[in-house]
Amino acid sequence: MALNFPASPTNGDTFTDGTTTWQWDGTVWNIVSSTSPVISNNFNTISVSGQDDIVADTTNDTLNLVAGANITIATNNVSDSLTISATGGGGGGGEANQNAFSNVAVSGQDLVAADISTDTLNLVAGTNITITTDAGTDSVTINSTASGGSSAFTSLTDVPAGLTVAQIYEPAIAMLRVDNSGTSAYLFSSHYSGNNPTLYAISGTTIAFDLTSASGHPFEIQDPTSTPYNTGLVHVATDGTVSTEGAAQGKDSGVLYWRIPSNISGNYRYQCQSHIAMVGAISIKNISLI
Repeated sequence: MALNFPASPTNGDTFTDGTTTWQWDGTVWNIVSSTSPVISNNFNTISVSGQDDIVADTTNDTLNLVAGANITIATNNVSDSLTISATGGGGGGGEANQNAFSNVAVSGQDLVAADISTDTLNLVAGTNITITTDAGTDSVTINSTASGGSSAFTSLTDVPAGLTVAQIYEPAIAMLRVDNSGTSAYLFSSHYSGNNPTLYAISGTTIAFDLTSASGHPFEIQDPTSTPYNTGLVHVATDGTVSTEGAAQGKDSGVLYWRIPSNISGNYRYQCQSHIAMVGAISIKNISLI
C-alpha cells in the first residue's frame, strides 16, 4: 500500500500511518517509532572525561555546543560542517598549551624552570665562549674563543722533541735511522756500522726506515734482481699522510714501514734512486726456520 507523505514538509515534521511514525529531516522521511523498534545510527549519550554525561531526553532532543573563552564555533548547513577555532592570543591563565620546554636541565646543575608562560631563557657566555643568534634562521651559535689545544701532533706539549706521528704509526721489530755519507753510501749508525752495510730482517715481521736524515736520497726497496719490490710497503709522512706499495717508494723523509711477507727469504736490496753507489743488501731470514 502506498504511503501518502505530506507534499511539502518542513524539517522536523512527523507523519504517522498505523503504528509507525516518520519524521522529515530535510531530505528523507525516517522512522522514529513503530511497534517494531527501529535502531538509528545516533549517539544517545555524549561523555566528557571528568564532566557530566549529556543524555538525549527525547528523539528530537538537540545538543547545543557553547563557545567558551577564546573559542568560536561556526556551522555550515550546506557542507554539514562545524568549525571550532581558538581566538586567544596567549598570555594570562587558561591559554592553550604551546610547543615549549617548561624546564631546562643540565647534568650536575640547578634546574632552570619557567615561572610564567612568557618567561625567557637567557644564554650567558662564560669564559672563552661567544654566543651569536640569527633570528632569520632561528639559530644560536656557541663558539670557543680559547686559543689552547693543538692542531698537529708536534704541537702537543707532552710529546718528546723531534718525535713525529710517522715514527709511531705501527710497531716494528726495528726502527733503522737512515743517514748518508755524501752520495756514496747510506749509513744506519743506529744499528750498523760502516757504509752500505748488509741489513738483517725476519720474514713475517715489520722493519721501519726513519728517513728524517736522508733528505735528497730517495729510498727504494728492491728484490734480488734489482727490481723495485712494492709488496708490504707503507710510507707515513711527518704530517700523517700515508702512501702504500709503489707510492711508498722513493721517499726521503718520514718513515717507510716494510711488512715483510712470511713467504720470502734471501737477499733483497735497498737503493738510492738518485745515486747508484748508495746500495746495500737486506738479508731476510725465513721465520719458519728460526
